[in-house]
Amino acid sequence: MVLPSAKRFIRPSAVLTLALICGGLSGWPPALWRSWSKQIADQVIVWAGPIQPPANLIVVAVDDASLQQSRWFQEQADASGWSEELERWPWPRSTYGILIDRLIKAGARAVAVNVLFSGISARGVADDASFATALRRHQPHVVLAAEMLEPIDEQGAGGLTLETPHPLLQSAVGGFKGLGITNMLSAEDGAIGPHPEAYIERLLKPHGFALQQSLPSALLHAAGLKPAIDDSQRFLRFYGPEGTIKRLSAWEILDPQRWSSHPLRDQIANSIVLIGPTLEETRIGHATPFGTMSGVELLATATGNSLNGSGLARWPTQPWQRGLTGSFGLLVVALIALRRPSLQWRLASCTIGLIVLLGIGVVVLLIWNRALPLLPPGAGVVVLSGGLVLNSYLREERERRRLRRTFERYVAPSVVEEILEDRANVEDLLSGRTRPVTVLFSDLQGFTALTRQRSREGRSEELVRQLNGYLGQMVEVIDAHGGTVDKFIGDCVMAVFGSPRGRGVHIEAVAAVQCARAMCSALNQLNQSWGDQQIAPLSCGIGIASGDAVVGEIGSPQRKEFTVIGDTVNLASRLEALTRQLNTTILLDQHTAELAQDEITMRHIGDQPIKGINQTVPIFSPR
Repeated sequence: MVLPSAKRFIRPSAVLTLALICGGLSGWPPALWRSWSKQIADQVIVWAGPIQPPANLIVVAVDDASLQQSRWFQEQADASGWSEELERWPWPRSTYGILIDRLIKAGARAVAVNVLFSGISARGVADDASFATALRRHQPHVVLAAEMLEPIDEQGAGGLTLETPHPLLQSAVGGFKGLGITNMLSAEDGAIGPHPEAYIERLLKPHGFALQQSLPSALLHAAGLKPAIDDSQRFLRFYGPEGTIKRLSAWEILDPQRWSSHPLRDQIANSIVLIGPTLEETRIGHATPFGTMSGVELLATATGNSLNGSGLARWPTQPWQRGLTGSFGLLVVALIALRRPSLQWRLASCTIGLIVLLGIGVVVLLIWNRALPLLPPGAGVVVLSGGLVLNSYLREERERRRLRRTFERYVAPSVVEEILEDRANVEDLLSGRTRPVTVLFSDLQGFTALTRQRSREGRSEELVRQLNGYLGQMVEVIDAHGGTVDKFIGDCVMAVFGSPRGRGVHIEAVAAVQCARAMCSALNQLNQSWGDQQIAPLSCGIGIASGDAVVGEIGSPQRKEFTVIGDTVNLASRLEALTRQLNTTILLDQHTAELAQDEITMRHIGDQPIKGINQTVPIFSPR
């Protein structure tokens, strides 16, 4: 079924409203939309799989393997001195000094330690002094971690407190210049999302804290490098699960024999190194798209993003620009879809449009690290598709009800269902089709004079009851013989056999003649009943003609009716009028007589001139 134009089917104002809503959600998304958008981006990144992190980025893991190796060496007869006191946490601070010495000696550009050295060492002041000496030796190429503590009291209030390393160690790295904040903001879904610089930009700078650099930023500064982009507006672009970034176990550096022959030693040159505890069974990690991740791996990821500019950014940056981008995507898809004539093509256009939008988003996200506002326009496409389906369904039902009302005036409900099963045939039928039919006209003889008489006598109500009784009985007879009542013209009944459903020209002709006989019989019974009520009887004349006629919906846009027109209709009407002159109840044309003669005996009355036809026509009557 061909659908109406786009303007009639979906109003442009509705599409524009939907586009504006999507634009608003793109530019000014609520928390739930931001969370969903991030989850979609995370799933795309996970689907794309791990990517290669910067080659000059290395993590030195203070891990369980180091503990286990130190225990093993302690159990040997010639226990190595490096393993002393490393079989349990926390390690001596001087041990981190040894790690820094060997990494810088191997050519590392800068080293960051993601361990909070607050307070005095558990092993005494000498341990702090030894570590501080190593830090001074390599200043300004070493960065230590600092942390913002966020205590919450029972009333729900709280404040930020800066937790820094021991003053001796802080002084050894040059004060705040050698410190970096390790805190990160969580996204709406609770997972780590924004770059650590976002924490600095949104929380520390507005409140004037003295320390206003993240650990990754301080590490790049210590290496003499600058971030490739502004990280404060970026989300982390994870390279993969825990361990994706190049990693060394701390014991491999502390053990002189192992370190001297380690295959990664030569790769330390010009590298940026982060030292810190990695994810073990006894530690709680941070949620990421690739699973739980340790803090040092997260900081290394942030450092790598700053190095090569791979952090994820919303694009466009301004809310109104994102709103226009989101609206534009939906409008393009909607305009393309609504230009299609059928629902199937419109839904296909919406599907293709949605795939294209998502494809563009995936490519831009994975290649250019830009997050386009695709969730609102994508949701808008889905809503538009649902609206198309719902609108089509409602319109289809409305059209079906209209067709049902149209045909139920002519045929039985069971026949209507059969007709409506073939919608293409229905549309063809309504638009106009030439069909072979048999048309029956039945008119009461002398009814006009009877009407005038009853009106003068004040018996109009009685006349209406009598006429309604007659017409009701005739309709029942016509329905019983498979005909359809086309219309009432005063006291005249027009019936059609073979429309809208045909059973064959022979069957329809026979049914029409048998129906005429039954109508006469029914009128006789009505006359007997009226005689008992002292009501004057009625008589009728019936004309039947068979042939081709135009079948369809005819009328004005305000009022249409399903009917038949053509010479066959005119002939049947003329034959009915001729019954008065020939004093015969039923008259048939030659074609009807020929079609029904095998089952009904015919009597040839003769050739008669018919008004409107410039020749005589053979007339028949059933015996």
